[in-house]
Amino acid sequence: MDKVFKVGVFGLAPNEQNTLGSIFKLAATRSRQYHMVAATERAQAEIVLVDMDDPRAMDEWRSFSVHHSQIPTVKVTKAPATGTEPATDVMLRRPLTLKRVLETLDKVTIEVHKYVPELVVGGEEILDEAAHAALLDAARGARDATRSGVKALVVDDSLPVRKSMEIQLGLYGMDMDFAETGEEALEFIKKTVYDIIFLDLMLPGIDGYKVCKVIKSEKMSKNTPVVMLTGKGSRFDKLRGTMAGASVYLTKPVEQEKLKEVIKQFLPNFNQKA
Repeated sequence: MDKVFKVGVFGLAPNEQNTLGSIFKLAATRSRQYHMVAATERAQAEIVLVDMDDPRAMDEWRSFSVHHSQIPTVKVTKAPATGTEPATDVMLRRPLTLKRVLETLDKVTIEVHKYVPELVVGGEEILDEAAHAALLDAARGARDATRSGVKALVVDDSLPVRKSMEIQLGLYGMDMDFAETGEEALEFIKKTVYDIIFLDLMLPGIDGYKVCKVIKSEKMSKNTPVVMLTGKGSRFDKLRGTMAGASVYLTKPVEQEKLKEVIKQFLPNFNQKA
């Protein structure tokens, strides 16, 4: 599902704004797109760019941010990186190249808006260079994210699925354990109380249905929500999953928005930025 993010601009010379417009047009075929809004619509922007080398633009942005501090900001400058910039600052160095602009904006949408269409669970989308770079950065950010205290178990024999879930859930600060088989999953639930379990249906050895039944029969885990992940989507499969005790049934590839909805539904007290 395509998503277009609105971008507000403070400062930047006309030629740079034209460059941004051209970059956004060239990126119009991506699942993650950007659109520059007029100055009168900056309050509706999801990202703002501010020219750090223009004092008037900085003053205007500071006044704006008093009432719109929730909108993430990217600071544009020609100054080279010194290593002393605050860790919270997102910098975009001049000149504004396609890869540099898209990589920076992609990073903001991943870390702030938690929008990662490339991480469709069970999908096989081919990434462009900028998205791939932003995704690698997101993986590092997920590992370094402030822990939320929420504990998840991911059970899937597919390494790509486990890695995508590691980044997706890691961006929310979740701690995770991973199991490749049903037998491994059952060993985990004997030792740890989880806040949520993501369980693949087709597993080597004990299948997901049987694992779910055991989870729901154990005292420590009977109240834990179980999200079944599977490539099958028939009504019969969903009925079997429900009868086994699954809380919800998601068909792979799982759209990111659906994954967010599940997290919000079963972890209502979980402090998210989504």
